[in-house]
Amino acid sequence: MRFQLFFILFLLLHIGQAQEQEFDSIKKLVEVYKVRDTTRVNLLNTLTKYYTTRDISKNVNVLNEAISISEEIGYKQGLSDSYTNLTSLHIQSGNYDKALDLALRSKKMQDSLKDIAGLIYTNSSIARIYNHLEKSDLAIDIQLENLELLKQNPNKNIEAQVHFYLATAYEESENYDAAESHYKAAKNIAETVNFETGIAIANSSLGIVDNKRKKYKSAIKYLNQSLVYFKENNQEANIAHTNIELAVAYANTGRIEEAIIANNETIEIYKLQHNFKGLSRAYLEQSDYYKRKKDHFKANTYLEQHYQIKDSIFSKEKVSIMEEMQTKYETEKVKKENELAVQEIAITKLESQKNRNLFLGALVIAGLMLLSALFYFSRIKAKKKAELIAIELKETQKRLAIEKQYKDSELKALKAQMNPHFIFNALNSIQDYIVLNQKNLASDYLGKFADLIRNYLHFSDTGFISVPEEVYNLKLYLELEKLRFEDKLDYTFTIDSKANSEFIKIPTMLVQPYVENALKHGLLHKKDNRRLKVSMFKISDKIIECTIEDNGVGRERSKEINKKRALQHKSFALKATTERLDLLNFGNDQKIGVQIIDLRDNEGSNGTKVILKIPILKK
Repeated sequence: MRFQLFFILFLLLHIGQAQEQEFDSIKKLVEVYKVRDTTRVNLLNTLTKYYTTRDISKNVNVLNEAISISEEIGYKQGLSDSYTNLTSLHIQSGNYDKALDLALRSKKMQDSLKDIAGLIYTNSSIARIYNHLEKSDLAIDIQLENLELLKQNPNKNIEAQVHFYLATAYEESENYDAAESHYKAAKNIAETVNFETGIAIANSSLGIVDNKRKKYKSAIKYLNQSLVYFKENNQEANIAHTNIELAVAYANTGRIEEAIIANNETIEIYKLQHNFKGLSRAYLEQSDYYKRKKDHFKANTYLEQHYQIKDSIFSKEKVSIMEEMQTKYETEKVKKENELAVQEIAITKLESQKNRNLFLGALVIAGLMLLSALFYFSRIKAKKKAELIAIELKETQKRLAIEKQYKDSELKALKAQMNPHFIFNALNSIQDYIVLNQKNLASDYLGKFADLIRNYLHFSDTGFISVPEEVYNLKLYLELEKLRFEDKLDYTFTIDSKANSEFIKIPTMLVQPYVENALKHGLLHKKDNRRLKVSMFKISDKIIECTIEDNGVGRERSKEINKKRALQHKSFALKATTERLDLLNFGNDQKIGVQIIDLRDNEGSNGTKVILKIPILKK
């Protein structure tokens, strides 16, 4: 093993300093050295560093071979390094569930190997995942932990990387001054060790920060410096990442055509590399540029492509899987701590037994010494018992905290699911008004739509809303939806004066999904005489009763219609609402009650009535 490590260091020290020469040399070594041992594993992992800045998709086969050899020969360090590098590939491709699974596996091995450098790198990968999931506070905490770990194992290259990812986390949280400070710290280290790629990446990142500060001319200067270097060294991934930001700066300085050209180059690279996260953003930016050119057909085409990729990346299933893996990791960690505590207790019991035997032996020697020893060891036993109780209480508190975090994360993930079709249909209606030169209607519709979206975004974070505010949002929503029914929709609101108070709070958007369901599954299937009634009454000091009644086709007829178009339609509203109710009711004495009644007359189904009994929130 020692000879093999010396051999790989010797080969790397004799490779030329130029990066392209290093890349060619490593490729030749991998082609020549075919022995399936630790040396080949290390060569394969080294090769991935170069593919990462050129064409990261080529790392798949390289890393799969490295993992296969490491498992075959039991090379834990090589397996850990391979998992870490494969994590980076999945992050760039937008496969965050796979990335988190590999990162947690790698972290376990690095803990056992005491691999501080590897642990820092893996922590950075987890922080990057949190950044992409818009959890920048968690990313910052992990990177600050890395800076503490560096004190145990100082390394300039790793320190530069930690500064870089810490800057990225601050950038995501819009703390641009802190982000600039850490990007410059990373750049200074790169300049000290003459790492040209690191300098170029730092310049590109500083350009991105200036973009977000709207200092577009300064951003263009930074980004063009980086782009020249990346193109000279065939670093395709970095070329794409720089071009997309350069396009933003061009567009905001009136250079739309240059923005489209730069962004199109990004799209082509991301397509080849299967970088779906980057491709999603590039499509969205391109839609905006064509919209500025008033080419609405191309703008809508790119916007649809953006939503298709975004839905595939950020599906509820992936978010749930990632959070489940994180919870599993924390649970296993707690379990391991419990096992250690049990072992300590067993040792303590053995020691107590030994001391007791010594005490019995001392009984024969002297009575006074017996009494003193009895008193002393009784105190030790009581102290050990108290410590045991404290340990069990602490572990129970940890378990309950983890369960609460998991439930909270489930609730946030469920609230984050927003069907874009309503927004898309509303924007299309506005566009139709504009095309038909009905400016007043377009302006009125757009104002109501903007007001509704602003309210949704505002109240989505608070988690509660007053009854008047909820009624106002429902009326806005129904006014917008009335267009779909070509004004053939009548709706009424009956609000009890006792319930219509700003001081009465209920969960946010609890009523709206049932109103939407009445429109979508009941009234939409009728041609005329469509009526919807919404009523709210305060039936006690603790309960608000809300009734949603429609004269639609009824649930049975709606199911028959949906079966006929099952291949084109997938219902989400009722399932999501049921899951959300379960989460809102979790741990609460007062539960939200739901009763659905099928209305019938002599001719059959005559609509549906939904009765919600909502506990009043104490805010």
